[in-house]
Amino acid sequence: MLNGDKFERYAKTRSIEERNALVEEYLYMVDILIRKYLNKGVEYDDLYQVAAMALVSAVERFDYTKGFEFTSFATPTILGEIKRYFRDKEWTVRVPRRIKETAIKIPKVKEQLFNDLQRNPTVPELAKALNISEEQLIETLECSGAYAAYSLNQAYGDCCENCEHCVFEKYMAFEEQGYSKVEYVEIVESALKTLTESEKEIFKKRFIKNKSQAEIAAEMGVSQMTISRAEKNIKGKFLREIER
Repeated sequence: MLNGDKFERYAKTRSIEERNALVEEYLYMVDILIRKYLNKGVEYDDLYQVAAMALVSAVERFDYTKGFEFTSFATPTILGEIKRYFRDKEWTVRVPRRIKETAIKIPKVKEQLFNDLQRNPTVPELAKALNISEEQLIETLECSGAYAAYSLNQAYGDCCENCEHCVFEKYMAFEEQGYSKVEYVEIVESALKTLTESEKEIFKKRFIKNKSQAEIAAEMGVSQMTISRAEKNIKGKFLREIER
């Protein structure tokens, strides 16, 4: 079924199952678009959640009858919500510079260890990779709690506390006007065109279905090192598109 048909069907049924299927189909956009904003003091998982929520909102609000590609509509929505998230975050207490610098490094090191170990790293492993003591790591993680964000239950402005409509409005994804000026609207399409058929298969399994390198290697009958190298090549191609 073509994507236009899927959105047409969802527009008629407004089925949660139909919506979730569309969200899953476009989740790869989330992983691509948040990479520009990594290593800025925010955890990968937090950014992913913010962008994924924006994707859900984009799917719900997309009007297929206007003739625009969904990626053209969703990209500014996701980027706008990520930028809003960063604007709303600030250090609420003063902490030493060394802690801030270490906190910024943690997401990148943690992601690298996860890729190498195929699991979340332990405190000792993360501390060793950062070349700091376990006590310093724990101190940094505790101080990072000062880097505060809005509660998802917080009402909009001075509205009533339990008003669901106002809460939704406060965190609704931002839709820019003027599709001709969409930032990074062609990133996904351009990057995918540079992938080989094998890389496309690995990309789908790794970033859309969230399978481990070991699982993909077993399914494709190759070594995990082969999958690791292919993943590095895939990320490199996407990053080159982002940096163009």
